[in-house]
Amino acid sequence: MAPHAAPDSSGPVTRRSFLTAATLAPVVWRAAAADDAGTADDAGNAADLPDLLTGVAVADALKVREVVVEFMTRHEVPGLSMAFARDGQLKVQGTFGFADREEKQPVLPEHRFRIASISKPITSVAIFKLIEEGTLALDDQVFADDRLLATYLDGPLAGDAENRKRLEAITIAQLLEHTCGGWGNRKRDPMFARDALDLDHPGLIRWVLENRPLDHAPGAEYSYSNFGYCLLGRVIEAVSGQSYDAFVQERLLTPAGVRGIVLGERERENRLPDEVIYYGDGDDPYGRSMNVRRMDSHGGWVASASELVRFGVHVDGNGPPADLLEEASLQAMTTPSSANKGYARGWAVNRASNWWHMGSLNGSASILIRSHSGYSCAVLVNTRRRNDDFKRDLDRLSWQVLRQIREWPSHDLFHVG
Repeated sequence: MAPHAAPDSSGPVTRRSFLTAATLAPVVWRAAAADDAGTADDAGNAADLPDLLTGVAVADALKVREVVVEFMTRHEVPGLSMAFARDGQLKVQGTFGFADREEKQPVLPEHRFRIASISKPITSVAIFKLIEEGTLALDDQVFADDRLLATYLDGPLAGDAENRKRLEAITIAQLLEHTCGGWGNRKRDPMFARDALDLDHPGLIRWVLENRPLDHAPGAEYSYSNFGYCLLGRVIEAVSGQSYDAFVQERLLTPAGVRGIVLGERERENRLPDEVIYYGDGDDPYGRSMNVRRMDSHGGWVASASELVRFGVHVDGNGPPADLLEEASLQAMTTPSSANKGYARGWAVNRASNWWHMGSLNGSASILIRSHSGYSCAVLVNTRRRNDDFKRDLDRLSWQVLRQIREWPSHDLFHVG
């Protein structure tokens, strides 16, 4: 294929040099097209990775590409999408590699990825929205309140009378903080229990209460629990009278102008428009255990990087655009628990006043970051590696990219196109 010509250039540029044509203008520049992007076997080769980069000056663009390609090559990542906002405005978008490696389809800014546990901050914001309205409180007891999930204790329960007391004591705050007393994901995660994979939400909850007693009293210890956030989704439904999906769309995403975040599906053939292909690391991203829609409130959302950042800037407490929650709610949502100084209520936090969450499922990984200095960013990839370095390097990548950008554009890509 003939090389691409850059606007306002004196002639064509090669694949390798195309990024040097990037300017601060709010347009997307293509570095390589699908039919000039190598083969599936070449996907980890830096010279053959197609890329698009928006809003980055020439010198900065080359440095950004270098750190991104190094990460992708090291971890054999087929495709990556990232978006960076500053002071509530989308400044930079970048896509690298393949949405579909076999078809050699490059990742584009509109491509959507499973965001896995970044669904938890979304659920937390929904809970705090209900708290602001006075229909919920952080100390409401989930299984002791007839408005919430008390009817689930009418059936058979695992354990003894002590376990019933523990269940009745679980509060909304403890579910948000992962201090409910058990159901952790380090071993025997209820959401992926083989005997319960085909159950709907009510069936799953009854199965867990009948078969999985709590490990200890609520509030004492931190144990990251996907099932705890599944329960929060059902609390939202009980209080609002809407499905979890409908409530989040109507009360959070639509008011924030977010159109591209939706619940995903398990099967490859049922993936959403503009959804990437997922590549497992010895596992099947489309297998029976990947009941993505049932994961809804703990891991079921699918998003593009820019739309995820659009949500992020509406809950960042950093000024315009207007936040979905009041300042007091944001403060309560991001204050760590006594059981874990590094985790609040749906967000990981640190003493620098940064908030973030990572996501990880078979075939996908993600991170959403809100920094104290006014930046919000998301990085999404369509694989997951089980080695310890992968998660660490994905976290570092956002900060590495930020350090390469010395000149920030004046445009806001949220309002372009």
